[in-house]
Amino acid sequence: MELEDINHWWIEGRVREEFVPETRRDMFTKLRAEIKRKQIQILTGLRRVGKSTLFYQLINWLIKNGTKPLNIFYCNFDEPMLQEKRIEELLKEYSKLTEVDYKRARIYLFLDEVQKLSNWVDQVKLIYDNFPNIKILVSGSASLNILSEAKKSLGGRAIYYELKPLSFPEYLHLKGIGINRKRFLLYREVLEKEFEKFLIRPFPELIHEKEKRFIRNYIRDAVIDPIILKDIPKEFGHVDILLLENLVKIFLSQPGQYLSMDELAKDLKRAKKTLYNALFYLEFSFIIRRVLNFRPSLRIASRKLSRIYAYHPALSIPFDIPPEKYIENLVLAELDAKYYWREKEKEVDFLGDNILVEVKYKSKVRKYELKWITYFLKKYGKKLGIKNAYVITKDFEDQREGIYMIPAWQFCFKGISQ
Repeated sequence: MELEDINHWWIEGRVREEFVPETRRDMFTKLRAEIKRKQIQILTGLRRVGKSTLFYQLINWLIKNGTKPLNIFYCNFDEPMLQEKRIEELLKEYSKLTEVDYKRARIYLFLDEVQKLSNWVDQVKLIYDNFPNIKILVSGSASLNILSEAKKSLGGRAIYYELKPLSFPEYLHLKGIGINRKRFLLYREVLEKEFEKFLIRPFPELIHEKEKRFIRNYIRDAVIDPIILKDIPKEFGHVDILLLENLVKIFLSQPGQYLSMDELAKDLKRAKKTLYNALFYLEFSFIIRRVLNFRPSLRIASRKLSRIYAYHPALSIPFDIPPEKYIENLVLAELDAKYYWREKEKEVDFLGDNILVEVKYKSKVRKYELKWITYFLKKYGKKLGIKNAYVITKDFEDQREGIYMIPAWQFCFKGISQ
């Protein structure tokens, strides 16, 4: 595809309607608010979360707010033709086609799926340092390539954003369902019904999909497999794809399991060093996430007792995991928690920012099921500044001695009010 075809607004004067849905994700507002800043804006996230759509919406907004269409240059490096060229070479072609001098004119340069371009960080840095007239926006799907290299080389030249799968409020917004947040309990029946649909439809292209089999195949074929078969090998060279596939099946079919490298090495008949490398690839490619055991008495975390979850529970959909495990993984993703707590037989699921959260996805929570939360609050609560704890349930609401029980749909809609 030629550059003028990719940038159809050069000829048509606007972005085609099919590229710019009217509803916008929350991230649009964040990117738009800082688009006038000098810094490079770097957007990362899983495949299919809508990064390209966000770029088209920003381009459309720029045009509607006075930017000349010819002063907006978009490159999608999914195009093999573009992967073979340097960014400055593409800018020269752009100037030749549009007669806009990229060295002097105010230009907005959108680089989509940039991880597919070799040595992209150094190229972007060169453009940024030598052409202050060019505003650069970058997106990419491979976490390690985008974040690690960029933060190491670009320093304060960049602002970073992560576009995650849909939140429950975003899902409702994209479906056109308006809910008054202050009076959300009036909409409880609608929220409970839509929450069940949302759980397996957290990608923009799936919100109206009815067939569950299609959803499972979509997540496997369009999200997981390209990371394993394309992104990781491209970034790291020769990798053991069969091992990666085995680990994905092990971890995504049983989210929350404790990681024992000795047992894993024995079961898979692989060296621990090989397994550490494979885990590294999966963790930094947005496939899995590690939750560490927090030691409150010493304020440290033990990697020996880490637990492994799907980076986002949507990735476990092809593996048909139990609902309670899915919700546990979802709560983790919503909190972005880094720790859980375990002390001998005592355990609490997650520690967030000054909060303690347990997941009991059921319709009744007994007093004895709260004993380890109560124990933690009494022993460590004051020292850590944690006064309250929260239990995420299926549809049970209650409050007992500083422990608040909240239905999962409510937690995902409103979060936790401290």
